[in-house]
Amino acid sequence: MLVFWGIFAWTTLVALTWKKWFIVKTGIENGKRYVRPTFASLLCSFIPLIFIAGMRTSFADTYAYILSFNNAEPSFRYFFSILTDPDEKDKFFYMFATLIKMIYPNANVWLTILAVIQIVFICLILKDYSVMPGVSMFVFVASTEFTYMLNGMRQFVAVTICFAAFKLLEQKKYFWYVVVIVIAAQFHGTAYVMLIALLFAFIKPWSKTMYAVIVVFAVTIIFLNPVLEGMQIFFEDTKYENQMTELMNAEGVNVLRAFVALVPCVIGFIFRKNKQLWSERKWCLCMNLSLVNAAVWIAAAIVGGNLMGRMAEYFTIYQLLTYPMLFKYCFKGNTRIAVVGVFGALYTVWFWYQMAVNWDSHYYSSVLGWYY
Repeated sequence: MLVFWGIFAWTTLVALTWKKWFIVKTGIENGKRYVRPTFASLLCSFIPLIFIAGMRTSFADTYAYILSFNNAEPSFRYFFSILTDPDEKDKFFYMFATLIKMIYPNANVWLTILAVIQIVFICLILKDYSVMPGVSMFVFVASTEFTYMLNGMRQFVAVTICFAAFKLLEQKKYFWYVVVIVIAAQFHGTAYVMLIALLFAFIKPWSKTMYAVIVVFAVTIIFLNPVLEGMQIFFEDTKYENQMTELMNAEGVNVLRAFVALVPCVIGFIFRKNKQLWSERKWCLCMNLSLVNAAVWIAAAIVGGNLMGRMAEYFTIYQLLTYPMLFKYCFKGNTRIAVVGVFGALYTVWFWYQMAVNWDSHYYSSVLGWYY
């Protein structure tokens, strides 16, 4: 845990002091003055996290990915065989791994490049949309969101590509948004779930339409489990049998995650009549996606299996924008300082619980000789 506490401490320090040492830009947007960090400043602040992600040799499914990379044939013949294989899933991910191996056949270089790509996509959105970048960085680490860079990184590449497409969605460039989602799905097929965001692009938070959508979603959850059980029987003795078994047999996620996902929704509901906040399209999108996130986590806790937990990650990442938005526009002066302070304390406890108690996490790198 020592390495992870080090990342937590670094991120907390940056979150508290970013205005003092970040290179910032100022301007006026919609009649309001803003102060934002530059892309380079944001990217540099994530260097320690990129470093540990790239240098790891064991954490959850890391060894399986390293083994896959080492077994890949560094040739264009192998590269195109992945493209033409009808049974190969997530082609772009493995094609990219093969391409990197042809250039430099070292698994940790590949892991580092993937970490850089993921952080670049996150920073592209934070620099333009986060009104409190320090809070965004803190949430990314304290919520344990960063662990997807270490475990499930193939999906997290797709998650960050979809996150980077938020700007297209906000600017109503729907065709190009769909194109990006399709590309992301070639890294991990679950990315298609983000096509649902197109629906929420036209709905106001806390409207009757939004309530109706939530009710429909809740009813769908009730019938989802028997449908998946039927699919499990249907796919017996096929190439999809193992995937369906994994999705159905895994236990549900920790119910506490569902409660944590509800927090921004509760705050948003309390301030649902804040006309200044809900007059801006980007904040309406963030709130809607946070509502979907809470609903998916509740479904994951009820239904069980890995499927819902995997789906939720595409929406959980929007809390990097939603929390700063709520703190900025719902609280003022000393009240805001107090709320953010309590928020930081509670998320510190959550980080400890998830990393030390629930997961008993350890970082291992044979490259660095670290096992903590």
